[in-house]
Amino acid sequence: MKDKILKEVLDWCKNNEDKPNFYIEDFVDVVINKTTDVVFEEIKNELKNEFENGNLKHPFIISDEYYIYLKLKDIKNKLINPEKDSDYIENEETVTQKQKND
Repeated sequence: MKDKILKEVLDWCKNNEDKPNFYIEDFVDVVINKTTDVVFEEIKNELKNEFENGNLKHPFIISDEYYIYLKLKDIKNKLINPEKDSDYIENEETVTQKQKND
């Protein structure tokens, strides 16, 4: 996501070098709109896949509101930290412990 926004910044700068009257607020609006579209598309795809597969990833019964909350949290984490896998927290804790011991 960060790379997409950075690319958008660079493209915007190239396209608007000769237009000094193009305000930064307009640029921010463009980035927010495109980012929002990407986020909503990702949410739509994730929920569609989840319901098509019919699998709940929780071994217990939960309310639909709580399920949606957990699913949106999962999607947010994927978008914000795509390179971090499920073992990331354990690995990070191990590194932190090693640093404290040194």
